[in-house]
Amino acid sequence: MKFNTSNINPIALKEFQPLAVAIETAKLNTCKIEITSFTGESITVAFSGLPANQPSTYKNFIAIWESSVIPWTVEPIKMIEIGVNTQSGTVTIDGLTITYNSYVVGYGVGSGIGNICASAILGAGGIKAPLSNVHIGIENLGQTSLSVFYQTLSGYLPKKNGNWVGLWKGYASPYNLPPDALIKTKIDSYSNQGIVALNNLSLGRDTEYTLIYFMGADNTTAAAILNFNTSDPASDK
Repeated sequence: MKFNTSNINPIALKEFQPLAVAIETAKLNTCKIEITSFTGESITVAFSGLPANQPSTYKNFIAIWESSVIPWTVEPIKMIEIGVNTQSGTVTIDGLTITYNSYVVGYGVGSGIGNICASAILGAGGIKAPLSNVHIGIENLGQTSLSVFYQTLSGYLPKKNGNWVGLWKGYASPYNLPPDALIKTKIDSYSNQGIVALNNLSLGRDTEYTLIYFMGADNTTAAAILNFNTSDPASDK
């Protein structure tokens, strides 16, 4: 069935049209870790945090397990706090006995294992596996709501560890947040990936926003930042 829209006010109709993300302006920052070298007794990893992160001040660390994925309920073989306040750098974990088994290293943005947001694997025989990290994206964008896709590491439990997302107007830094967040929402799921809905918003057209994913209650546990601009699809035609 087709509806006759000839008598509908085009200005009123436009109010119900969804917003869109200006893809060319969207920028996602995430935490990363990579195994750069290893010997029979040590592993060197390169880490990269979010802009303005202070790893030493915020108790960032590197941990290692003899496993192909992080076993979240098992103590790591070794955990080393990052002792420098640089956004990126390298850490060497020594005093190990590297065999032909698999090893996984994790990068934590807080003091606990639940704050690990990036990992890298040294597979059996020294084969490096693809990197993994927390990331977020926009599933759907409207004028009064926003659906956010999130993905954490394998076996991770977002709800148990107090993960949450926040939205701010303009460009916001998790390490110096403005007090007027548009919305803050807890991840109410134990699944390591899913959709979280942000409702009761008033989003403007052609406006900059910052979406941030946090691993814990402290705002210094940020794991991913998505900056995006809203555009009006109708105005692009």
